[in-house]
Amino acid sequence: MRVALARWGNRISPLFDVAQETLMVEISRGRLISRRQVRLDDLGWPSRAEQLVCLGVRVLICGGISNFLYHQVVARGIQVIPWVTGDVEEVLQAYLQGQLNQERFAMPGCRRWRHRHRGGRWGR
Repeated sequence: MRVALARWGNRISPLFDVAQETLMVEISRGRLISRRQVRLDDLGWPSRAEQLVCLGVRVLICGGISNFLYHQVVARGIQVIPWVTGDVEEVLQAYLQGQLNQERFAMPGCRRWRHRHRGGRWGR
């Protein structure tokens, strides 16, 4: 399964809509198989969602995401885990361990994020 983590430097990008790159990881049976940096094209929102599909992404982990882009991504069968903050490597490890629901990974103002997420289960 491919997971994309929207990046801004070594941290999760605060807004996926303007993120310029992702850390793309391949996970099998809960273990990290491969990883690579992928630059996101500076195209419109539907094209950004389509690029994730072309890359084979099944899960997107990001900070904020506009409602429009969220629906574009979800409509293409990709699970979105929004409102995440923190160091990319720490977020990745928490995801692999099924512990991404810790409050330290919630963006400021999203303390009750587990109750407000847009569907799906946090973690694997």
